[in-house]
Amino acid sequence: MKPEEIIDQALRDELTEAEWQALQQDAEALAELRQQIQMDAVLRVALASKDKSECLQEAIMASVATQSGEALMEEIEKATIGHRRGARRRLGNPLTQWRTFTTTRWKQMAAALVLGSMLGSLAWPDMVDQLGLGEIVAQRTGTPVPVPGTVTPEAPAPMVAQQPPEPTLPKETPPVPLEVAKVETALKMPVIEEPVKAPEKVKEAQTPALVAKTPAEPVPAVPTPAPRAPEMQESALPTPMRLTSKPSPDASGDAALTVQGKVDFEKHVLPLLKRSCFECHSSTQKKPKGDIRLDDLAAIREKSRTDNLVFPHKPDKSSLIRSITLPKDHEDAMPPEGKGTPLTPEESGLVHRWIEEGADFGEWTSERAREVKVSTESESVNPAQTLKTAQRIDELIRQDLEKRGQTVRKPAPDLIWARRVHLDLVGRIPTTDEIQVFMADKSPDRHAKLVDRLLASNGHVSHMFNFWTALLRARDQLDGDVKGSFYLAWIKQSIRDNKPYDQWARELLSPEGYGWRAPAAGYYLRDGANRAANIESTASLFLGLQISCAQCHDHPYDRWTRKDYHQFMAWTSGIQMGTQASKVGQVESEEIKKAVERYDSMAMNRMDPERRAKYARISSALESLQLAAGGAGVTNGEGTAAKLPDDYQYKDAKPGDLMPAAVLYGEPPTPGPRPADTLADWITARENTRFSLALANRLWEKLFGLPFAGSTEQVKEIADCANPDLAQYLVNVVRDSKYDLRQILRVFCLTQAYRSESSVQPQEATEVTNYAFAGPVLRRLQAEQVWDSMMALAVPKLDENLDFDPPGVKELEKAVTATKASEVTTVARKMATDEEKAMTAEQRRARRMGEMAQEFAGGGFERASELPQPTPAGHFLRLFGQGNRDFIGDNWSATTVPQALLMLNSDFFDHVARSGSPLNTSLRRYMNARDVARGAFLAILTREPEKAELEACIEILGESRNPKSIARALLSTAEFTFQK
Repeated sequence: MKPEEIIDQALRDELTEAEWQALQQDAEALAELRQQIQMDAVLRVALASKDKSECLQEAIMASVATQSGEALMEEIEKATIGHRRGARRRLGNPLTQWRTFTTTRWKQMAAALVLGSMLGSLAWPDMVDQLGLGEIVAQRTGTPVPVPGTVTPEAPAPMVAQQPPEPTLPKETPPVPLEVAKVETALKMPVIEEPVKAPEKVKEAQTPALVAKTPAEPVPAVPTPAPRAPEMQESALPTPMRLTSKPSPDASGDAALTVQGKVDFEKHVLPLLKRSCFECHSSTQKKPKGDIRLDDLAAIREKSRTDNLVFPHKPDKSSLIRSITLPKDHEDAMPPEGKGTPLTPEESGLVHRWIEEGADFGEWTSERAREVKVSTESESVNPAQTLKTAQRIDELIRQDLEKRGQTVRKPAPDLIWARRVHLDLVGRIPTTDEIQVFMADKSPDRHAKLVDRLLASNGHVSHMFNFWTALLRARDQLDGDVKGSFYLAWIKQSIRDNKPYDQWARELLSPEGYGWRAPAAGYYLRDGANRAANIESTASLFLGLQISCAQCHDHPYDRWTRKDYHQFMAWTSGIQMGTQASKVGQVESEEIKKAVERYDSMAMNRMDPERRAKYARISSALESLQLAAGGAGVTNGEGTAAKLPDDYQYKDAKPGDLMPAAVLYGEPPTPGPRPADTLADWITARENTRFSLALANRLWEKLFGLPFAGSTEQVKEIADCANPDLAQYLVNVVRDSKYDLRQILRVFCLTQAYRSESSVQPQEATEVTNYAFAGPVLRRLQAEQVWDSMMALAVPKLDENLDFDPPGVKELEKAVTATKASEVTTVARKMATDEEKAMTAEQRRARRMGEMAQEFAGGGFERASELPQPTPAGHFLRLFGQGNRDFIGDNWSATTVPQALLMLNSDFFDHVARSGSPLNTSLRRYMNARDVARGAFLAILTREPEKAELEACIEILGESRNPKSIARALLSTAEFTFQK
C-alpha cells in the first residue's frame, strides 16, 4: 500500500493493527500524518477570529459546557459538520498544496481542542496532552495551555510567542517508542516532538503506546474561566497569528503578505500572473497553452464562461486556483517546472482571496491596452469623400499588416466581388442580366456605381429588414397577443427613408403614443411587462454590453453589479404599457368587429377558393386597420427610482432600497422629466463612443464576416482591439457620417480590403481576436440569403414587385377620418385588391393545389422579408438557421444533414427551372448544351465552369437543353450556400 493511502486510512480510522504497526515504522508517513492534524489545529485557531457564524459559536459554547472528551467531539461534529472547508477558503486556503482528506474524528478532535482552548473547556486539556499540541495552541493563541497535573496559579503570566529555530530532518529513524522527527512544513510552524497517539481502535488491539515527551520548558498553567453567556462579542475571540512561510524571494510575495482591505487586481494579483504565468499564457504566444491568455480580460472572461477559469466568489470552482496550488510534481501544476516562478502559499492564497471577494478587475482590460496610443483619435472624416475615406481605412489595415509581417491580398475577380456585394447589400445572388450589365461596364468607377445602385434598390430594404428584425427581435406577434405588423412596417420604412441610426435609437427608446402614431413603441411592446429582457437588449444592441447575469447577482465575468443592473433599468420606469379603444376614426370597435365577422362567415361559406381568399383578405385588412388606428401602445412619463429586489444580497444596500437611475459608465447625464428621454440622449450622445463603436462593429462583421472589436454583443474597448487605430477611425466614420447607414456601408464596400480575396475563417480564438482584415472570410450564407437567392432564380422581377407599405398605411389617413363602417370597409376592400394584384397566377395556383412542400409553405414564393416573422417551424428558413427572435441575433449558419437532404430531394427545384422562371428564361436563349451549361453556372454560382465541370454538364444534358437536372445539381453544392 502506498504511504499516502496509509495516511488516508489512518485519518479515516480504518487501519488494521498490522497496518498501524507498519505506519509506526515509516517515520516520513507518520510525520505527514502528524502534520495534517497539527495544521488542522492551527486552522481552527485562525478561524476563530475570522468567522462568527452561528455554527462556530455553537461549537465554542459546546466546548465550554462539555465534561468529557468523547462528548466534546460529538458536539463539535454536530456544530461544525460541513463547515471546515468553507473556513479554509475564507483563510486564503494556505493548505491547498496538501491533499484534502475527508472529515474524521481526528480532525474533529483537533478542532475541539482549539475551540476549547479559547474559552477553557473542561474537556480539552487532556486532549492537548494526548496529541502534543500544547506549544502550537499556545503560540497561535498567545494563551498558555494548562497541562494536566500542574498547579494552576492565581494569575497566569503572559506568554510571549518565540520563533523556534529552523527544524532539520533526522538522519536515522529511531525504534519504537517512536519519536517523530521535526519536519519543515509549508507553514513553517514549530513541530513538537511528541509522538502521535493511535486511534482508539488501534489501542484496543494493544498497539504499543506512544509516550508523550515532557517539554524542555514547561508552560505555566492558567485557570479555567467560568462558562460565558451565549451572547458572544467579537472581541471575545483571540486574534490569530498570521500563517506565514518563509518570505518569498520575489518582491511581490512580500507585498502580498501586507495587503489590507480588498485585494486590488492590478496592484496585487497582476504582478503574480505576469511573473509566473505570462510566459505560457499571454497574447505574445502564437498558441498559448490551453488557449488560456491571462493578459487580456476578454480572453479571461471567455475562458471563464467555458472552463470556469475564474469563478467570482467561488475560488474552489476556479480552475486557476487548482492549477496554481497543485503539488509541484503534478502534471497539471502551474507554472510547470522551468516555466516561471511558482507561487508561494501566501501568493496563491492572495489570488484565492481576490476571487473570493468577487474577482474585481477594476479598470484593467489588457496589458496591451496600457501601451496603446491611438493615432486616429482626433482624425476627422468628410462623409462626402467616400473614396478618400475608404482609402484611409485601407492604409490603416496595410500598416497593421506590415507590423505583423503580412502583405495585402490581391483583389478578387470581378465576378466573385459582384456576387459578394449583391449578397451583402441586397441579400441574394445577382441575376444573369445584372451580371452581364456589370461586366459590360468598363468604366473605372463601375464598382462604386454598382454599390450605389444596390443601396438604392428595394432589395436593399428587404435585406436590411431581415438584418434589423433579427437584432430587434421583431415578430408578427408581440407580447400579450399584440399584432406586430406596424412595428415591422416602421422598420421597413425607416430603412427605406435611410433614417439616421441615432434617430432610430431615440424613437425606439423613448416612444409616445398608440398604434400607427408611434409604431416604434413595438420595441417595448415586444417584451411587455418583462422589463428585464428589454433593458438587456438595449445594453447589447446599442452599447455592445452583456449585463444579463447581473439581474440576479453581480456579474461573474464582468464589472457590472446587481445594483448597476437595476439602476440602469430604472431609466425605463416611465414607460407604461397601455391600450386604447381600437376604433377606426369615428367608427366604434364593435362595428368593426361585426364587419370582420361578416367577411369571415362569407369566406367560410364560399366554395370558390379565389372568392374565399378574397373575403379572408378583406377581413384581415379590417383587423389591420383597427390595430393601426388604435390598439396597444405606450405612455412615456415620469419615472421612479429603482427598488432593489427583496432578495438583494450585497452589503452596499438593503433589499427594497430605492436607488436613483444611473448609467453603466461615464459621466451621469442631467436627469430630465422623462427618464426614457434621458436614457436615449445619453446612449446616442456623440461623446458616447460605445454607441458608434457597437454600430461600426456590427456593420463591419456583416461585410467581412468577423467583427473588429470583439463579439457584437460584447464589444471591446478601442485600446483592446487588434488594430486600435482602425477601430477609432471606423468610429469617426460613423460619427462624422451622422449615423447614415447607407453611407457607412458604401464606404466599407469600396475599400480594397472588401474587394480582396477571402480567406478561411480562423478557428483558434487568438487568431480570431488578432485577425488583421486583409480581406473578408469565407462563410455560409444566412438562411434569408439562401432563400432569396433561390427566389431570384424562380420569381420574375422579384424586387420590383416589393411593396413595403404595411397593411392599410396607404389608405390609413382615409380610414382614421371615417365616420361610418362602410367607409372603413371600402378602404379594407381596396387593400385586399392591392394584395391580390401582387400575387402572381402561379403563386395562387400553387397555394390552391397544395403543390408546395411543407418546408416552402407559409407565405409562398416571395422574399423572406414578406413571409411570416419568423416563419413557422419546419419552414425552409428555420431549417437553414432563421432564429425565433427570442434573443438578439439568435439566427445561426451551421451546415446540417437535413439541409443537404432538403436541397437534394425537394420538389422546389421543379419551380426554379420551370417555364417562365428567370433561370429558364436566361438559358432558353442558348442553342447548344455547352452554352446552357455555362449559363447555368453563371446564373447559380456566378462564375464560369472549369473544363472538367463543363464536360460533365454537356454529358448530362446530351441533346436536351432542359436545365432542370443541372440546376438541381448546382443548387445542391456547398458552393451555392457559401460566400467567398
